[in-house]
Amino acid sequence: MRISILIVAVSVLLAAAGCSRAPVLTIKNQSSLTLSNVVVSGTGFSERISNIPAGGKHRLRVRPQGESGVRLVFDAGTQHVDSGAQGYFEAGGGYRITATVGTNLSVSVSGELRKC
Repeated sequence: MRISILIVAVSVLLAAAGCSRAPVLTIKNQSSLTLSNVVVSGTGFSERISNIPAGGKHRLRVRPQGESGVRLVFDAGTQHVDSGAQGYFEAGGGYRITATVGTNLSVSVSGELRKC
């Protein structure tokens, strides 16, 4: 009896945890320059990425504290770029966010919420 209650409790916890998956952020570099000294940040998180080559991408899980946007700061050639906060996502629910650096070094952020 205790084992079946434990199995049900663990199953419920695992199902609930599936809906609280940390957001996955993908940074795509569509420019012809390597992005260096990359820092991606939002509410309660900041991650440093050394380089993203031209045409490359980098994927990471982020752990915001509540509602957040994405800020991308990087160097490309002789330019220093600060995107400012863009987009919207929350700490749980399986968000997938993409920050795209365009050919002119402008940054656009899009996201989707994956169903649990």
